[in-house]
Amino acid sequence: MNPKPILLFFCITLSLHAQTLREVIDYSQRHNYQLQILQEESEIIDREADIVGAWSDPVLQAGMNDIQAVQPLSRNVEAMQNQFITLSQAIPLNNRLEIASDVEKEKLLVVEQKKEILSVNIAFGVRKAFIEAQFAQSSLSILDRYISFLKRPMDLLVNLSAVEKNSVEKYITTQLLQKTYQFKREAWLRNIEVAKERIELIGNLKIDNFSDEVVLKNYHYQTLEELLSLLDMNSPELHMRDALKNVANHEIELAQAKEQTDFTVTGGYYQRFDRNDYVSVAVSFPLYIHKKQSNKTVQAMKKSNIQNLTYEQTKVQLEQGLKITFHQLQSLYDELKILEQSGVKINQLISNAKSELASGGSLVHYYELFTKRVNNRLAINKKRLAIALNENQIDQLLGVTQ
Repeated sequence: MNPKPILLFFCITLSLHAQTLREVIDYSQRHNYQLQILQEESEIIDREADIVGAWSDPVLQAGMNDIQAVQPLSRNVEAMQNQFITLSQAIPLNNRLEIASDVEKEKLLVVEQKKEILSVNIAFGVRKAFIEAQFAQSSLSILDRYISFLKRPMDLLVNLSAVEKNSVEKYITTQLLQKTYQFKREAWLRNIEVAKERIELIGNLKIDNFSDEVVLKNYHYQTLEELLSLLDMNSPELHMRDALKNVANHEIELAQAKEQTDFTVTGGYYQRFDRNDYVSVAVSFPLYIHKKQSNKTVQAMKKSNIQNLTYEQTKVQLEQGLKITFHQLQSLYDELKILEQSGVKINQLISNAKSELASGGSLVHYYELFTKRVNNRLAINKKRLAIALNENQIDQLLGVTQ
């Protein structure tokens, strides 16, 4: 049976139905190429930990000594002539191999944290696309209702133009206003398409619509101290920097352990045809007289200092980023409150203008108030979009993958 039609059907089904936020994030994280690359790196490092923790392989050597030019195959001319076999083994004098293995295990933790950072960034990007599509759709709904509403004053102004001199100018103004909002509508439609393209770029997934909404976390109700505590506990960026510090510290131990030399033991059996065979044993040590190993230890200490400084720098950057974002979020909510209060006043003005129509009130003024209301609603929607994007940024700082 040909598997291609089944695979094609699966992809089409996924494209049509995997459109909730959680499903898209899960799919994107499973199919992200960079995450797959990091998984392969994890397996490489895991094997490397076993490799560096093992003893060096023994060396087997076989040969002949004192080969004569006249009789190269003879083994009886000189006493030094023999054929031999030897076995050499390097033996560590300390726990250098265990430390080297620990270094690789710490590197494995670094890669795991890199995977976590990437997962957070994938979730951040997918949520951003859903947020933008969600509020683009809200703006479209506001605009569609208003564009439809504008048709009524347009018809009215056409009829009034025969009796009111200034109605022609108002007709032209209203016509331009209608065109302006149609252009805004097209811009929001393009934003939805951009959001779809962003999903395909992040997770290699095509979707036809966004069937889920991003729920706000209301971070502005929490204290800054609570958020900073969550940052310290959950930030994968900080966890990765901490893992790099551990790698650097273990590399200092490894460099110090290598200052004590390993020794090599060699045992050989030497065979002579007309003389007695004999056994030889030798022990060899490298002589560290040029301070290479001690200098490597100093280098390892410097690298450790760099990682400590980088950790502190990253922590300050993340904390300051969180503080700035949190204060911006509070300001956005204050601005939203002002816009909502303005919306209430505009609704009251519309109600008053409507009641005045029966006693000769201005119909044009009545419709102008509706323009103010739609602008207010669009401004509120834009402010809520900024709030949602702001919270999404806080989610990224706190390492949220949901």
